[in-house]
Amino acid sequence: MSDDGTITLVPSVHFSETHRRRVRATIRESEPDLVAVELDESRFERLERRDRPEPTELARELPPATAAAYTTLKAIQRTVVRLYGLDPGQTDMEAAVETAAERDTDVALIDDPIAETVGELSSRIGPETLPKIAFRMGAMGPAEYATQAELLSLPLKDVRSGDDVQPAIDHLRWLLPEVAAVLVDRRDRAMAERLDVLRRDGHDVVAVIGAGHHNGIERTLEELQTAGADGAPATTVPIRSPARSVTRIPIR
Repeated sequence: MSDDGTITLVPSVHFSETHRRRVRATIRESEPDLVAVELDESRFERLERRDRPEPTELARELPPATAAAYTTLKAIQRTVVRLYGLDPGQTDMEAAVETAAERDTDVALIDDPIAETVGELSSRIGPETLPKIAFRMGAMGPAEYATQAELLSLPLKDVRSGDDVQPAIDHLRWLLPEVAAVLVDRRDRAMAERLDVLRRDGHDVVAVIGAGHHNGIERTLEELQTAGADGAPATTVPIRSPARSVTRIPIR
């Protein structure tokens, strides 16, 4: 009989009020002994301090090339948030941490360090990247344009699984494979490996992840489970006791 725990994945859109409610409801109903979030230690500590520094402030802590990549990523994120009319005031990760605090439940930090991710991204993106993007966009046919139109009309509040955003991930991988390899594929693997460690340690976990990571993490978890103990990753998972005060949001 297996002593493995369980993993309940909650795919969400980071700045969506609907998904914050879904995160809270899932944690309360599942009553896990750990809540896993798509954060690393530095981002969790900033969240605990309610510290919302500007990208320029964070960039000063990073090497120049890494800082440039980070600042660009934050600018893109802000544009997307505004484009879809989402609320930048709180994220699904904050909702998860606050709900864990409400239940006196520890939080597992399953994402790679942000400096490591952005550093890897900056090593893959150079002066030749923009011409490559321009060439790929010029090569777009009717199917690619139809995909773009579909993505822009997607009601994000209705996203419930990785399948709902898979066309966006596939389009990113076609247009910017260098970016997708780091921001999606690499992190999917890393987060799945940390969740597998928690599962093998017998924890029942609710894991709050971006919807774009859902399919990749689920697929990798299945591979790791099939591989058995011999294929178990040698990694550690930071676990913290959240101290944030609770902001109660009614569940509709």
